[in-house]
Amino acid sequence: MIERLHRRRSGHRTARREAPFPDDLGAGPESTIPPPDVSAESEPMLLGFPAEVDTDDVPYVGPEPSGATAVREPALRMVVRRRADLVAGAALALAGVAANVSLWLPWVADQDQTGLVLIRQAVRAGRAGLGELLRGGLWQPVAIVLCGGVLAVLGLLVILPAHTHRFVGVLALLVALAAAAAVMSLLAGADWNLARFGFGLWAGVAVTGFGLLGAFKAMLTLPVLTVETERGAIR
Repeated sequence: MIERLHRRRSGHRTARREAPFPDDLGAGPESTIPPPDVSAESEPMLLGFPAEVDTDDVPYVGPEPSGATAVREPALRMVVRRRADLVAGAALALAGVAANVSLWLPWVADQDQTGLVLIRQAVRAGRAGLGELLRGGLWQPVAIVLCGGVLAVLGLLVILPAHTHRFVGVLALLVALAAAAAVMSLLAGADWNLARFGFGLWAGVAVTGFGLLGAFKAMLTLPVLTVETERGAIR
């Protein structure tokens, strides 16, 4: 009987020693400690709350990945912006309108000689000779009307977009000065007696005034500089 007890105890100890050791000690809910969440600590915080960071405009300062091309910002450059001069164009266009109006108004007081009649007489005198045209005092209305037409054409050129309109302004100034010389010649031939002239002369004075205004506006307008990139213009 003693031998049987001894066999049972020895067999029980052997069974305990041969019992399989558990492979995973962390199978239980309380046996493992979760790793710390480092992502939450690395995120930027604002008043205890995670802040949103817009990374679209933040340049990448780290090492470039293999096979990736570096993105460089486009270079800036100063350029002259093309634009139209509407004020100068309107003034030169009014000079052309005044020249057209002078064709239908009398140039001499108490007479029905309109600008159109004077131009026809100047054409007939020009066929007879240039001296006859200059002695008859008919070239001034013709010069004023022609200058008004040229100023209207220059007004169309000023409206077109360009870097600067100084060259057109210089041409308009020369034409306006020619119209002014014709007006002054008429006044000097009449001994500066304004009562001898009709409304046609004042239309010619308007041609000179609007022409000078548009010419100086086109000449004195400074060009506009702008900063331009490959994507567009930054004013």
